[in-house]
Amino acid sequence: MKYKSLEELDYTIFDLETTGFLPEIGHEIISIGAIRINGLDACHRKTFHQVIRPIRPVNNQTLRLTGLTREGLRNASPFIDGFQNFLDYSEGSVLVAHPAKFDMRFLQSMLKRWKLPVYSPPVIDSHLLAQWLLPSDKHQLDPLLKYFGIEKRDRHHALNDAIMTAELFRQLLYMTLNLHIETFGELEKILQKQKKAKQEE
Repeated sequence: MKYKSLEELDYTIFDLETTGFLPEIGHEIISIGAIRINGLDACHRKTFHQVIRPIRPVNNQTLRLTGLTREGLRNASPFIDGFQNFLDYSEGSVLVAHPAKFDMRFLQSMLKRWKLPVYSPPVIDSHLLAQWLLPSDKHQLDPLLKYFGIEKRDRHHALNDAIMTAELFRQLLYMTLNLHIETFGELEKILQKQKKAKQEE
């Protein structure tokens, strides 16, 4: 993977909708949205959207925010099945999320709760990538969409957020390649340095 060209890799850009921010105290994943692209190619892409049945009741605010319904959640797959579908869909690709730190922590906590094996796929954090490429700008999703003129879809819908993040990631990938960073290993080193620098601030 390290020596693979960034232009030739498959990427699964994904987003989670959750019942809160703290999986450690029982907050759950209620939907996963993803889109898969190859390098900078935006033409041949397939999407994934999986609603997940939570164990605990979901509050009205979360339902309003995500557009999910109680009935839809009741009829959804349990996490173990939904996650397996996501694994099948994303197999052989690099995961991308904004910020990946949040989404990966949530996934790992859910896997632990369900007594499933640790999951360690290759991951690119597009939030860290934006911090490195655009140090003087704001790095949350909304300001970056505005910066690149990306059409805004309804937020807090896992698939919509994944599609917008994918369009953002293509712009960031294009900028990265223009700086002659060509392999996954080179980019990984840069993002590790960026992460360390942010932790030391």
